Amino acid sequence: MEDLHSMTQPLYLQIAQHLREHIINGDYPLNTRIPTEKELAAALDVSRPTVRQALTLLEQEGRLIRVKGSGTFVTEPKILHESTHFIIGYKEESREHNYRLRTRVLELQKEKPDQIPFKALGLAEGERVTRMTRLRWLEGQYNDKPIMYTTVYVPVRLFPEMDEQNFTDTSFYEMLDSRGLTVMRTSKQLDVIMPPSDIAVELEISPFEPTIRIASTGYTQNGMAVEYSESYYPASRSSFKIEINR
Repeated sequence: MEDLHSMTQPLYLQIAQHLREHIINGDYPLNTRIPTEKELAAALDVSRPTVRQALTLLEQEGRLIRVKGSGTFVTEPKILHESTHFIIGYKEESREHNYRLRTRVLELQKEKPDQIPFKALGLAEGERVTRMTRLRWLEGQYNDKPIMYTTVYVPVRLFPEMDEQNFTDTSFYEMLDSRGLTVMRTSKQLDVIMPPSDIAVELEISPFEPTIRIASTGYTQNGMAVEYSESYYPASRSSFKIEINR
């Protein structure tokens, strides 16, 4: 490693980069304990508060986790979901990040909707929806454990044959696009909640582990609601980047 004190970048950022490279290169494997603050400070000839700053940064990135009484361990970074990509669908976002997305369709059927999707979609009395529930994971991430459980509702009148389609390998939003139902605007609400027990089982988490639930309504250019969805993301596996422009 170059002489830290001869570089213009703040010391803690240099240390963070040094440790980050060791983690990425596998010098510090997943789930192993890294040297203590004292050991790192001595090895790098810096103060312990400076090392602590670097470790805090890597902890915020999701690369490290501190366990009281045991030390600091390498962990798998959380999957970053970007707000600017919410509208294009998760399959497209995964492609951009070079993730290999896997999908299992749990349910796909026509039915009478509950009150929440009924109101969100502005349905007329007696209208039916097609409900699709899917479980999604990224190959090679989190030991192939699910990172999303999502249920989407679409008015039958807009997509009558939806329950006959194969959504295992096909993008939902691309299929809407092909039918002239392109989603141009979404309204989303994010909540941190404990998941229903059946969803916790599918996500392979404890029912006491928090999830990030996103309720979303997608609208066409003329303001017609075409889809309502509820998605659950394990908080331990996901983080969200929100961009707000003035």
